[in-house]
Amino acid sequence: MSELTNRAAYLKGLADGMKLDKEKDETKLLAAIIDFLGDVADEIQALDEEQGFIADVIDDIEEDIDTICDEIFDEYDDYDEDEDFEVICQNCGEELIVAEEELMEGEVVCPTCGETIEFDFECECDCDGECDCDCED
Repeated sequence: MSELTNRAAYLKGLADGMKLDKEKDETKLLAAIIDFLGDVADEIQALDEEQGFIADVIDDIEEDIDTICDEIFDEYDDYDEDEDFEVICQNCGEELIVAEEELMEGEVVCPTCGETIEFDFECECDCDGECDCDCED
């Protein structure tokens, strides 16, 4: 916006170079208008600089929000509607991610050592499904 400031300074110089009679009312009015235009140009330049600073801050905040959203929601993007479970192979110690569907089949083969890992879903309270423990037959 320094172009406005430069143009206001040019008008002031042009009026000074005209050697107008400073005692005439018209000259006083013209000088006041030119001074006012210079002040307006300075204010616009200051507002433009402040707006640029605020725009930079907003951009930084948007980047921070995007980073936070990525951190929060990325962990959910990798999963389907089925729930995945972490299982550790008792033979080799390898950590496996097993889908709920595979877990319900009762066994999975460790891709590292080839050992079959079995899952037992019997109710711990031996209620045969007759209590409120959420066990399945």
